[in-house]
Amino acid sequence: MHTKTLLCSLLLIASPAIMANPIYQPESASSSHHEATAGGVGLVAGTLIAGPFGAIIGGSLGVMAGNQQSKAETITEQQHFIAKLESDIDLITTELSQSKLHVSQLESNHQQLQNEFNQSQQTYGDDIQQFITSYQFDVYFLSNSDAIDSHAQQGLLKLAELLKNNPSIEASIEAHSDWRGSNDNNYKLARTRLDSIEKHLSLKGANSSQLLTTNYGESKNVNNGSWGEELFYDRRVTITLNFFGG
Repeated sequence: MHTKTLLCSLLLIASPAIMANPIYQPESASSSHHEATAGGVGLVAGTLIAGPFGAIIGGSLGVMAGNQQSKAETITEQQHFIAKLESDIDLITTELSQSKLHVSQLESNHQQLQNEFNQSQQTYGDDIQQFITSYQFDVYFLSNSDAIDSHAQQGLLKLAELLKNNPSIEASIEAHSDWRGSNDNNYKLARTRLDSIEKHLSLKGANSSQLLTTNYGESKNVNNGSWGEELFYDRRVTITLNFFGG
């Protein structure tokens, strides 16, 4: 009996060497703990039952049992981890679906706004075209004068602002005079009126490239031979609008 007890003590002391044997390689701290505990129990039981040989067998079987227990716990942990991953994936999938729905709604809203913008641009373009087609502004002058009255200056200010804000529009400016006087003098007088209008528009912000000037003198007046007040309508500068190249 003492001999078996002594052998048991020796085997317990030597158990770390047995655990380090290539029969088993520990995978983790937890598995090493289970295997060491089971191996130690196997050693004691084997020694008490069958002596040293039984200790070796009992220790080996204990190590195997501890290894199986560690693997079972590892599988359980992995199952819990996989279940959590699946839950996280489901949550991410739900959020992704909501994001796609939100993006789809934003794209739909963008397309609607784009359509409304295109429609407004078309309407604006049609309105501008109609305005340009119907626009005519006449500036009238006193006899032998190129002075612009205050009423005409207000109209020219609005025209200059229109031209400044719409670079694709140009103003066709045509100068006239009544028939009285020589052709040369009437041509020069119409020229000074034309220059006066062009200078005024430029000072108010119109680009000179938008101003197309023509001097007709008395060649296109409508009251030849008349001496009445209707000559006033021949002392004029007529302004119309069109698009560049239009």
